[in-house]
Amino acid sequence: MKYLHYKTLTKTGQGLMDKRACLMFLLAEAKLSKRVAVIPKFILGSQHNSGKNIETYMINIYFNIEKLGAEYILEENFLEIEKTIDGNDILNIKDEVFDFGSDKLLVRRNLLCDDFWSLKKLYDVISLAKLYHGVGVKYIIPLITVTDMIKSIGDEILNQLEKPTIGLHLRRGDRLNNRLRKSMNEKTIINKFDNFNYNSVFYCSNDQYYKINDTRYFSNKNFKDILETIKDNFLLFCIEMYVVDNCDISVRTFNDSSPFYYIEDKTNKNYSISDYSMHGSDSRFKNIPKKLVKCDYDDYDKDTRKCFIKPLTGLPLVLSNIKRGYNSLEYRIKHAFNF
Repeated sequence: MKYLHYKTLTKTGQGLMDKRACLMFLLAEAKLSKRVAVIPKFILGSQHNSGKNIETYMINIYFNIEKLGAEYILEENFLEIEKTIDGNDILNIKDEVFDFGSDKLLVRRNLLCDDFWSLKKLYDVISLAKLYHGVGVKYIIPLITVTDMIKSIGDEILNQLEKPTIGLHLRRGDRLNNRLRKSMNEKTIINKFDNFNYNSVFYCSNDQYYKINDTRYFSNKNFKDILETIKDNFLLFCIEMYVVDNCDISVRTFNDSSPFYYIEDKTNKNYSISDYSMHGSDSRFKNIPKKLVKCDYDDYDKDTRKCFIKPLTGLPLVLSNIKRGYNSLEYRIKHAFNF
């Protein structure tokens, strides 16, 4: 067996979507290089979980990855194997491309942190990782599948919703602009749904104070008996995303917010509030469409796929590079002084 190990100096606590995307990067390179991915634990940030970090492998807890067809081993199970590998059979690299035909038993990327999307030189890996991940980068139905526990709890909620159903996910924390925020007020949402035949709506948001006062609208607060044992906000998020994905109609905030999990029923059911990507949305001034936007997401194996993120040019590129440089400097300062 040949292995691919991303060894990081530090771990950054971020959201589940961010860390899922990073994991897809590792799995994509392992798949392309025909190696076994050594999966590390990631830190899901306390800012999303009532002040508590969660260190986790993520797989088989928040999602399954069997459909990817990538071989893997958990880092804790690899430690003894690593001790048996001769130093001459290890290729130590950083962010550069390596020969996928290398006969080295272990390729180890020595990285500053676990923000794997910063490996910008690995173009083929980035392309495949986007297809694996979907959300935010491709019009794609992801191959990430739901765990049995999440499906069981989500199905309990779905079975209590009167059909036809609408699932609504409103992203009201980051990536907002003033016009988008106003488009999510209670009256506007209800008016937009007038064009649909429905009896109940399950809505969820990262804004804990958001509420729709209509007897047909339900949130996780209406299912406390089902969710009373769920203390992990990331797990709650996954349950909510499963419910939204599996309602008769699914409505999300941005047009690149594809389903969180793989779904069989793909056509004529996905809509968004805005007609643009989540990327850069906080600085947009574009009007929000008066009607919901139809979103047709592709299968993973479709020959031609649409991509959301277009290359930046001119002033937007300059501003993006300045922001990236500032964020990198801020990160290094914090870790240098252990802030």
